[in-house]
Amino acid sequence: MAKTTTVTKTKTATKTANTKTKKSDDGAEKPKRAPSAYQIFVGEHLRKWNAENPGRAKEGMGEVAKMWKDAPENPNRGKESKAKKPKEPKADKKTDAKKKTTTSKPKSKKKQESEEEEEEDDEEEEKENEIQSSDD
Repeated sequence: MAKTTTVTKTKTATKTANTKTKKSDDGAEKPKRAPSAYQIFVGEHLRKWNAENPGRAKEGMGEVAKMWKDAPENPNRGKESKAKKPKEPKADKKTDAKKKTTTSKPKSKKKQESEEEEEEDDEEEEKENEIQSSDD
């Protein structure tokens, strides 16, 4: 029974995430949030910038963002931007692999036998190499 409950929650969550606006309890559409000052600024200035600079659409957003930094509409104008948190250095994968203890399912008999045969072949080759090097 628990499995059906989980599936229902997942489907509901997916359905909710895919809907654009949620309906309130009385069935009316929920009003959309008002656009921010930045969104309004970009909407106005990006059209102007693209009209003035045809063929350079990829650069437009970056240029408008630079304009926003010093725009009078910007409530954070003149303030320092927030400092980014330094990323933690990644640990070596080799050391992590040694530390982690994983339980793997037992190997089949064929795999075990083939691995044992390979190990025996390797040992034989090493012995032959030692014999040859001692003969020289």
